[in-house]
Amino acid sequence: MGRHEAQHEVVVVRLQVTERAMSMSSLTRSATPSSWRMRSDQSLTVTARAREYRYILDAASRVMSMHGYEGASISAIIKESGIQKSSIYWQFDSKAAIAAAVMERGARRFFDAITIKGTRGNAGARLRRSLREVAVLLDEHQEFLRLFLLLLITNRDPDVAVILDRVRTEARVRMHELVEIAFEAEGPDVARAVADRLAGFGVILIDGTFLAEQVYGVEGRNRRVKDMAESLEHYGAAIAAARRT
Repeated sequence: MGRHEAQHEVVVVRLQVTERAMSMSSLTRSATPSSWRMRSDQSLTVTARAREYRYILDAASRVMSMHGYEGASISAIIKESGIQKSSIYWQFDSKAAIAAAVMERGARRFFDAITIKGTRGNAGARLRRSLREVAVLLDEHQEFLRLFLLLLITNRDPDVAVILDRVRTEARVRMHELVEIAFEAEGPDVARAVADRLAGFGVILIDGTFLAEQVYGVEGRNRRVKDMAESLEHYGAAIAAARRT
């Protein structure tokens, strides 16, 4: 093949490649708007479903906290949420699934709001500051906590019981962290031993405080927080002393 023939063939190949590229570019441009529209429609659908999901959980939380799990019918949740029955069953396959989702969301919000960190002062002062912060959260998450305690007493559904147990376990974990940090001056081993003994007791104290405030209001909260902190401090000090001997 001569040099001119070779150059001509190269030019032809380049033209063919260019034509194919232009053709593909044209197809891409013509396809892009419809694909954008499809993605946009999908995004709107996802947004609408997420909004429905939130409305259903908000309504279910209100209905269940007022009437309990057994007394909260799907019809009542439909009425409270304004969401159609078909949409509710598209999101959830049972009332138990709704209750589980309500508890999981409430627990996540409540526990995420708890900040546990070391502070100055002795164990009693640290406990008072931490418990005061937790007491404020009792106000901000009343609906979730009221429903949680109500379900603990009345629930008979095994699927819901699994979620309740998970929430309870997380509460003990957080209380364990709070107590361990409060007693960290005793050393890590002693602090951990104190927390092991006091975590469950601390959760019971918080439960009692919440129930008392539901009945009597927040008046006297500072005194209750002080009493809780002193109980944990004295009990913890006794455990720490026993560990040191």
